[in-house]
Amino acid sequence: MKRSIRVRLIVWVLTLLVPMSAAAGWLLIQVFGNRLLHEIDVTLHEEAETVGELLATPAGPNAVADLLARIAAEGGQGPIKYVAVTRDGRLILEAPEGAAAVLRSGDRALRIAHANSPDPSIAVSIGESAAAALHAKQRLAALLTAGIPLVLLLCGGGLWLVTGRALRPLEQASLRLHDISAETLSARIPVDNPDDEVGRLVTVLNRMLERLEHAVLELRRFTADAAHELRTPLTVLRTGLEVALTRERSAAEYRAALAEALEGTDRMRRLAEDLLTLARLEAAGAPGTTESVDVREVLYELADASRELVEQGSLTMTLHVPSGLYVSGNAADLYRLVNNLIDNAVRYSGDNGQIVLAARRRDGCVEISVSDTGPGIEPGELSHVFDRFYRGKSAPAGSGTGVGLSIAQEIAHTHGGQITAANRDGGGCVFTVSLRVATATTEGDRERHRYTAE
Repeated sequence: MKRSIRVRLIVWVLTLLVPMSAAAGWLLIQVFGNRLLHEIDVTLHEEAETVGELLATPAGPNAVADLLARIAAEGGQGPIKYVAVTRDGRLILEAPEGAAAVLRSGDRALRIAHANSPDPSIAVSIGESAAAALHAKQRLAALLTAGIPLVLLLCGGGLWLVTGRALRPLEQASLRLHDISAETLSARIPVDNPDDEVGRLVTVLNRMLERLEHAVLELRRFTADAAHELRTPLTVLRTGLEVALTRERSAAEYRAALAEALEGTDRMRRLAEDLLTLARLEAAGAPGTTESVDVREVLYELADASRELVEQGSLTMTLHVPSGLYVSGNAADLYRLVNNLIDNAVRYSGDNGQIVLAARRRDGCVEISVSDTGPGIEPGELSHVFDRFYRGKSAPAGSGTGVGLSIAQEIAHTHGGQITAANRDGGGCVFTVSLRVATATTEGDRERHRYTAE
């Protein structure tokens, strides 16, 4: 079973602290105890050398005896010192009485220092009991043995409380997220402190919920709009076929009914293709394979492709496209973007209208504009012209699938550009696309005989 972050954090910390504390305690005991013993050894050695040097001088036996007595008397405030002097292995002086026997007893608590006089036959031994130092060392060891586990226990308990308080917002967030469903995406997680790590994480989760809510709302609206758009041609198609089957009809009448059914089917096909294209663009989020695209070539080819529609509407199409303008992107998508704008302009320009295709370089980008002389866009509708299935009040009957401008906007966004719509001062509207400039890698412009260019 996986343990919580709280438990794992405490285990990790204690795993580090336990051996470190044990090593530090052992080192402290060794350093403290050895320092006490070392100080005793140094003192005893200095006193033994002092006695040995005195014995090498002409000082009388009384002076030596007084020194030994004084050294032995120094133990009055602490452990007793034992001094023994031998000549050729025979005891000649000791203080206090019986000191030599004590020095030979082999007591492990006794610290003994030896020194030789300048006279090689004379040896001095001084000993002192280190029981107090050893006892202090044992008390320190006992204190650390009991204290370190207590300190670790207090550290673990404090860490448990601190981590519990720090992780409580995450626990509350998990409980809140558990209760959020597709119907309650508007709920948000409360943030106690937006400046700490947990607060920033909760803030990111709230932003994610906001984006998810927006995406779900868009999906629901898209589904509803798509169902509505498909329902109309399906109803018309079904009604036409039912009427055609109500009675026997002539071959011409059947052909007319089939033609109407084919037209309705074709409209549904175009709508399905547009919806698939829009879904592909939104899912990709990037143009895919990119290349350097000649803007002049795109506009002239699309102008030629739109010639029949332009002539049917008695329209005039003018191009103002200089050479040497290249953008980076997916050529097929960019063709579709501009073609959708041209189709929109053709539908709204009316009879004897004028369409102008233009391009220019500005601020490191290439701006492509498609303007018409139609009725324009109501000011309140400008913010909705790129919405899916949106049709303004001035939209002519049977004016496309309603997602052409949405596709154009999505293509512009996937290419790192943008598209805007505005009304012209003289009537009509203009759509402007701004795309990144690319270095030209193809041949220059192609001249078209039918259209003027600047």
